[in-house]
Parts: sequence; C-alpha cells; structure tokens
Amino acid sequence: MPFIECHIKTGLTSERREQLIRDIIQVTHDSIGSDPKIINVILHEHPAGNISISSRINGEDFKKTQAP
Repeated sequence: MPFIECHIKTGLTSERREQLIRDIIQVTHDSIGSDPKIINVILHEHPAGNISISSRINGEDFKKTQAP
C-alpha cells in the first residue's frame, strides 16, 4: 500500500491540486503496478516563506551571517 506525501508551495487551485493527486496515483500505478484503490496521497501546502530550496529563501541566495 503506497503512501506518498508531497510538500508543495501554497497557491495551487483546487482543480490543479486534484489533478496533481490523480497524476501521482497514475505514475505510481504505472511504475510499480499498485492498484489505484490502495495508493494514498497527502499534499502538504506551505507558504513560500517557510520553504528553502537549494539554500534559497524566497528566491534569494543564501546570505551567510555571523553567529551571535
């Protein structure tokens, strides 16, 4: 029983979120053959300011600071 968690930035429409879930279910089924009825998907939405990707925060490069 696959259980897939996906962390994404807040802002997708409900229609786009539903399509994303459908796509994840389809890819999982195609990849490992699981029955779609047992594939579980949870989307976690986060504000952009709570996400750092490749050390970038809100699209800005990492800025090294001195420890207090």
